[in-house]
Amino acid sequence: MKETVMAKNNVVETLKKVLKVKKITYKSLADELGMSESGVKKLLTSKDISLTRVEQITRLIGLSLADLFQIADEAEVKNVRLSPKQENALFENNLLFRVYWFLAVEEKTLDAIKKSEKLTADQLQRNLMKLENLDLIKIGKNQRVVSVHKGLFRWASDGPLVKKLNNEWSENTLKKVLSHKNNADCLHRLSYLRLSDKSKTAFYDRLNELVNEFARLSQREKTRYADRDLTSISSLIAIANSGFI
Repeated sequence: MKETVMAKNNVVETLKKVLKVKKITYKSLADELGMSESGVKKLLTSKDISLTRVEQITRLIGLSLADLFQIADEAEVKNVRLSPKQENALFENNLLFRVYWFLAVEEKTLDAIKKSEKLTADQLQRNLMKLENLDLIKIGKNQRVVSVHKGLFRWASDGPLVKKLNNEWSENTLKKVLSHKNNADCLHRLSYLRLSDKSKTAFYDRLNELVNEFARLSQREKTRYADRDLTSISSLIAIANSGFI
């Protein structure tokens, strides 16, 4: 029930942002709904607004309720901060981290994790119990496992675990690309640019937007395609504020 209320609140907040982007005033919306402007303001700040009413408003502004939910879902990027206890446990135990990663980020099934990591049922269960004791997952009825952190999120970048992974994964990704740079499945490109501060900022912003766009697309496609029809891609974008030599 609590999660449903939070989801609806997120959708209503997204609706208000869409109204602002489309430059639709509360007064014009009130006229369409046959309400007063103050009534619309009260409606959009009420926790009791019904989804039927939300859908009515979305139709007036040229969206469907499904469109609004998708926009709200894509806009929600969580900055996850692990506790020192959680971070140290994952930092010190590589297998535990891998099991957690497959559950939280790649959303693999337990059978797939057991197969890829070559674990026995007991070994997998022990790692799941450790993750539950760390409050990183919840084990429900019939051994149904739910990650506490799931979907599109960013970990806080100031801890030793993330710094270690950034270094290791950056090096590994670059090594893979350089060793297979003539392979059509790998992309490697060096560019030397001279840009004004304004253009440099625009360049950085465009790259971030592109990465975020495909991160959201990745989330959607995980729900639309079977795992066998998806390809895992590691990307590394590195920009140095200097020349090559």
